[in-house]
Amino acid sequence: MSSNPESRVAVVTGAAGGIGAAVAARLAADGFAVAGADVAEGAAFSCDVRSEADVRRLRDEVTARLGAPWLLVNVAGVFFEHRITELAEEDWDLILDTNLKGTFLTCKTFLPAMIEGGSGCIVNVGSTAGIRGGHTRAAYCAAKAGVVNLTRSLALDHGGDGVRISCVCPGLIDTPMADWITSRPDALREFEEGLPAGRIGTGDDIAGAVSFLASDAASYTHGTVLVVDGGVTA
Repeated sequence: MSSNPESRVAVVTGAAGGIGAAVAARLAADGFAVAGADVAEGAAFSCDVRSEADVRRLRDEVTARLGAPWLLVNVAGVFFEHRITELAEEDWDLILDTNLKGTFLTCKTFLPAMIEGGSGCIVNVGSTAGIRGGHTRAAYCAAKAGVVNLTRSLALDHGGDGVRISCVCPGLIDTPMADWITSRPDALREFEEGLPAGRIGTGDDIAGAVSFLASDAASYTHGTVLVVDGGVTA
């Protein structure tokens, strides 16, 4: 496989969201042929990552139009505040199926071609919620912790096949999913004042991390959990 990104195809799930759109734009600027997928209207490729049939269709459509993907970036996810004692079973399923099952299904579906080609890269987007607990987000924390350790295990399983697999764990990023605090200016200001970075994160912050992990500069990076949180977990 050529080391030139211009010859490589990247699939980005959740590409209609704030982080996903930033990642897709950065990878395109890096020279990748980017297939942005999302359940929302307007994405280049439609896909519900909770459905194995949908994920397989995505693989087939991308391969037919652009070629076999060398890079998979799993951004698709959902978040809303909740308490377990009040969380409906269907909402638990929505959080776990989108964030964790979706990552499983895309990795399962796109890995075989990477293994066959002897080269590939997967970057899963976890969260700082996956490496520590948090208030009113137990199901989300459970799902993202699953993404972190799924990443580590897959890295052990498939590094020898020529596939690098790592995880980016964002902190608080200024997207609609953060409206629980961005809609409260005083609370946001207090949060930012306590951060070493002094500000909330942006989609571009995460896109930069993904860009690095997808680059040849990260060729010795396997199973890494890269925290990009402005220092909140320091």
